[in-house]
Order: sequence, then structure tokens, then C-alpha cells
Amino acid sequence: MLSTPAHRSSRSFFVWSQRRQLLRHVCGLLSLAMMASGLAVESRADTVYASSFGTGELIRYDSSDPTGSRTVLSSGSLVGPAALAIGPDGNLYIGDAGDGGATAPSILRYNVSSGSLSTVHTFAADSVFPGSLAFRGSDLLVGRNPFFADTGEIVRLTGVTGGSVSVSNFTSGGKLASSPGLTIDGSGRLYVASQTYDFQTGIADGSVWQFAADGSSLGELIADGANGLAGPTGLAVNGTTLYTASIMSGTILQTNLTTGTTTSFASTGSAFEVGSLAVLSDGSLLAGSPSGFTGTIYHFGSDGSLLGSFASGLGQIGGIATVAAVPEPATGLLAVTGLAVVGLAMRRRRVGAD
Repeated sequence: MLSTPAHRSSRSFFVWSQRRQLLRHVCGLLSLAMMASGLAVESRADTVYASSFGTGELIRYDSSDPTGSRTVLSSGSLVGPAALAIGPDGNLYIGDAGDGGATAPSILRYNVSSGSLSTVHTFAADSVFPGSLAFRGSDLLVGRNPFFADTGEIVRLTGVTGGSVSVSNFTSGGKLASSPGLTIDGSGRLYVASQTYDFQTGIADGSVWQFAADGSSLGELIADGANGLAGPTGLAVNGTTLYTASIMSGTILQTNLTTGTTTSFASTGSAFEVGSLAVLSDGSLLAGSPSGFTGTIYHFGSDGSLLGSFASGLGQIGGIATVAAVPEPATGLLAVTGLAVVGLAMRRRRVGAD
């Protein structure tokens, strides 16, 4: 039978599709082999965002070179940026607490591609002052700010990445004060730093609560004063480990979420030196200082050792958020061999198909 143009077109598309599937398969096997060999990945620096609660400044830097890569993204256009979170759309979301007066609290979006700031939602006066943020899928959970003595349930915003925004309470059944720390584990369970700050004495106390994926309370995880907890602030999860910043002691606790055991993890040596927390892709931990002096960001290893610190110049750090680097293929012999294998496979496929 003679081959018509339509037959040839259909056949060409089929051959091209098979070639593409083969290429994907070979590249997948190559990646696995490279990872197993130890030559798989050349690490790249994570991107870190940090905000100043006092000056409204927003900066970005690379984790491998904080000082040299420091870039100001916004200066003076934010009012009390107390929390940061990376959205499922890849953009940065900012919990702007406002000033308790003329500037209302709001949720802002920083578009990482265009560098533009836009308002996602403005809260009614004296309703919710953002103190922490965490994404649960496309829903944004908002904690309350102890600086404004804001207490109550964790708030859920739907439609923040697009569409119409709606607001509702997410948690129920807990006894929450302010909530300067939120984080979610791999099972969808929510952890909340419930903090009360006394402006007269300058003392913070409180506990860490846990909630099921539907927002219902599962009770306290770490009680006030237990294991040295003195004023829970920032929270972060890495696998089955929960990190809790204890602001009054300047220490960080770690909780094994499988056993529920809480122990000491790291210390800055000074009170009011740990607030917001964020995990880097290598498993190390960043802790921002809310003290209001140099805006120090501490870098702790996965064993709790202090790897270094960065005087960001932000003063009172409101939030920290990280974006994991995309690994690059190694350029060694294995990578060259792999490319040769792909080329050979494609040539054999072409000979067999043509």
C-alpha cells in the first residue's frame, strides 16, 4: 500500500513520540545512576528571603554567600512585614501587620519574576494582624501577632494565588493565644506556637499546639516551660523533626514527631535572638533575630552546631523563607558517558524506525 502524506505524518509523530519516551527513560536511569555514584549533583545555593519588621525592608540572598549576594527587593513600601511564605505558584507572600492605625494589616504578593508587589487581601481593622504564614496546598494559613496582642483561631484564606479571596477560621478546639509560628508536616498536621507576651514585664510564655489536617485540635505537644520552652515563636519542620524557637532563652528545641520526645537542639547564647525559622535544602536551619539590633540570621547545622551568622542589617527580623536550589548535573566522566549512551540509543532507535 502506498504511503500517503497523512500516513507519513502519523508515522513520523509516532516515531518522534517513541524517541521522546526513550530519551526520558534513559535520562531517568542516568540520573539514578549519577545519584548512586556520588557524582550526581553539584549543589547550588538556596535562595533566602528575609524581612524587617521595623523598617519594612525586604531582601534576598544566596545561602552560600549571604553578604556578597544581598539584594534589596523592597525598601519602605512594607509596614510591619512579620511573616513570609513561598506559595505554590513560586511567589513570595508577605504577612504585613500594618501599624495598628492608618495602615491596615494585609497579605501581599511579591512576584519573583517581575519584582512587583501587589495586595492579595486586606483585613478589617483590629481583626487579624499576621504573625506567621504557612501554605496548606493552595490555602494560606495565617497566625496572629503577639506584638498587637492578637489572639484567636488560625485563619484560612482561599483563593490567594488567583481568584476571589475568602476568609474563615481553620482551627477549632484549641486554646490559642497569639501565634507567631506555624508549620505543617508531611501528613498535613499543623503545629502552632501559642505565645503570650507581657509588655509590662517583657516576658513571653506559652506552648506548642498540634492540629489535625482538618483543623481540629489534638492538644498540646510541648507545654509551657517543658524542656526549657520559654516563649515559643518560630516553627519549622524537616521530615519528622519539629524545630521550635524559644525566644526568652535564645534556644531552639527539636521534637521527634514519631516519639513526641523534645530535646535541646541549638543555642545563640542570648535571649531574644531566635524568632522566625526556616530549613535549607541540606537540612541545616536558619534562625532570625527579633531583637532589633543587627538583624542577625544564625545558621545551624543539622547537628545543632553554629555554622555561622549573617548581620543582615534588617534590625528586627520579621520573617524568613527559603527556596531550594535546583541541582545541576555533574560534568564528570559519568555525565559524559551518559550522554553518549543517550545518543547511541537514539541512533539505534532511528535506524530501527526509519
